[in-house]
Order: sequence, then structure tokens, then C-alpha cells
Amino acid sequence: MSEPGEVVISNITKAFGDNVAVENINLTIPDGSYCCLLGPSGCGKTTLLRMIAGHEVPTEGDITIGGTSVIGVPTGQRGTSMMFQSYALFPHLTVLDNVAFSLKMKNVGKEDRRQQAYEVLKKVQLEPLATRMPAQLSGGQQQRVALARSLITNPKVLLLDEPLSALDEYLRLQMRAEVKRLQLDLGITFIHVTHTQPEALALADLVVVMDTGHIEQSGSAREIYDIPRTTYVAEFMGGWNVLNGKVLIEEESYATLKSPHGEEFRVPNNGNKKGQDLSFGVRRDKIHLLGTEQQKDRGNSLNGKVHAIEYQGNWVKVTIDRTDTHQLVAVIEDKEYFTNPANVGDQVTATWSAEDVHFMEKAEGEQNLIGETF
Repeated sequence: MSEPGEVVISNITKAFGDNVAVENINLTIPDGSYCCLLGPSGCGKTTLLRMIAGHEVPTEGDITIGGTSVIGVPTGQRGTSMMFQSYALFPHLTVLDNVAFSLKMKNVGKEDRRQQAYEVLKKVQLEPLATRMPAQLSGGQQQRVALARSLITNPKVLLLDEPLSALDEYLRLQMRAEVKRLQLDLGITFIHVTHTQPEALALADLVVVMDTGHIEQSGSAREIYDIPRTTYVAEFMGGWNVLNGKVLIEEESYATLKSPHGEEFRVPNNGNKKGQDLSFGVRRDKIHLLGTEQQKDRGNSLNGKVHAIEYQGNWVKVTIDRTDTHQLVAVIEDKEYFTNPANVGDQVTATWSAEDVHFMEKAEGEQNLIGETF
């Protein structure tokens, strides 16, 4: 038997004329979980959210909430509530009346709806500001009002469309923690659309990475980051260097690959055959710059010119030009980096261990991606 907030998406397709926004999506979002739909603009994540909410009608397929199909069910009867990116607060109403507005539309008495609104404002720690107008609030306070207004209907599923994107960096980090705390306290299903990788990793029990209307991979934040299934996921999540090569030499435990640029890589031999094309990734924090005897025998090395250096406090991001069109990125602990620092324009050797190689599928129609990184 399905739990009240379980969302099951079955063979969902949505087309706008000849444009297919979402194609044959299958996904189960467990009751009480925090799910982030993650991907670049135009990947279909907001269309999927709007179909769950009832603001768009699927071309094909079914969506159930708590085991009951919601196709054709009005938005107000699905057990969902949606918080929009713009917050859409009524400027002429107080905080309290903004939160109570949906109950007014349901003809709930004034005292009753205001009492319920106060209770929800307590959950988001805003009851002292109940009499203020939206213009008198900070961005973070406005966001919490919008959250309270979405929660007053006691939804089984709360839908959030880029809820943190309008906030500055400091406030976004602060509110990220607040939203997660609220979800844990309420115990209901949250489905959150975002294009920001760190946001999804920090918040979600279930991360769903999308591209061009399809799900590339879904899983826990750790699975998505540590074990990307495709080169697209690895590059979009931003923590990996993606490399390609053809098997040149087979040994018992290792194989040697030759890249299209003539570089050779030593990788574990997983039953690969000579001449086979392989794609693999190496996490950026597993890359080191040649500087100690211990690093010289790591199994792989690439020469290149330092393109950029970014100091990030306890680590340093070093971007290395390895060919005309490809770069390698190393994330190095500050103590290690400053033992043998490099400068922009320096020729350096980047090294990594063959054991740090992770094989992955090459995504169809793959293109180089630049994601927000760490």
C-alpha cells in the first residue's frame, strides 16, 4: 500500500507541439523524502514539477500520489502545494493575511484562519512579523512567508520551483539549512527544482539529474557525486575530470589507454579488450601536481600549462590546459599546494593513481558542460 506522500511517475511524456519537453520518464519519490530535480535550463525539470502540481497535463503516462492517479484532478485536490520562484506575495496584505489567504478562499472563518496562520508562522519562526507588509521584509523573510502560505493547506507533497535562486549567496546558504530543517520537522515529501549542484547535494535524499527531457541518473547525493553513471552526470556535477581513450595494451590487472590526443593512461583492467573505446573519470581532489617522490609513481601523468588558480581557503583549484580544447582541474589541499605552489603560465605535471579511475558510460550527444563547482 502506498504511503500518503509517495509520488510515482509512470511513462510520462509531455510535448508542446513538435517540441518534446519530457519523454518517457519513470520515477518513484518515496513518502517523506526530499527530492531535488537537477539539471540545466530546458532539461524538463520544471515541466515535470508542473505536471505533478496539475499546472500541465501530460501527453502520455500517469502520475499517482499516495497510490491514487491525479491525472485530471484539479490542483487544489491533489494533496500538493506549490511555492513559486517569485514568491508572489500580495503587497497589500500583512504577513498573517498572506499566509491565511488560501483558507479565506475556502470560506474558513476569520478567527479560525488567522489562528491556523499563526501556527504555521511559528513553524517558520515568523510569528513576531505577522503584522508587517511584504515590503518591510528581507528576501529570506519573504521566502519563509511563501513557505508558510504553501504549508497552511497541510499538503502531502510540497513542490518548490527554484525557491532559493532570488537570494544572495550568504542568505541562500542560511535558508538552505532552514528548508531542510523544516522538511525534517514536517516529515512530508518535498520536490525541489534547482539548477545548482551544491544545493541539490546539500538538501536531497534523492537527486534526479535530468538532461533534454530524460533522467540521466537518480540516487542519493553521495551516489550521484561519487559514482556518476555517465560522462554527462560527471561533468554536470562538476567534481570530475572526464577522459577518453582506446585500449592499447592489456595486462593482467591494468590496461593502457591512448587518448585521441596521443596521451596514455593506466587504468584497472575490467575485462576490456584491445581497441575498445572507454570513458572514465578522475575526481578533481584525486589529482596532484608533481612535487614529491611519492607522487612520481602514481601511474598516470599529464603535462600542461596552468590556466587559472583559485584560492578557496582550505583548498586551491588549479585549472590546467592539456590540449587546445580540453582542460584538467585539480582541487588540492592548501598545505600540499603551498609546499610547491604554481603560477599561471607555468608548465606542470598532473598525476593521479590508476586506482582512482572510475569507468562510466559516454552520454548520447555528449557536450562539454560547465557546472557550478566546489
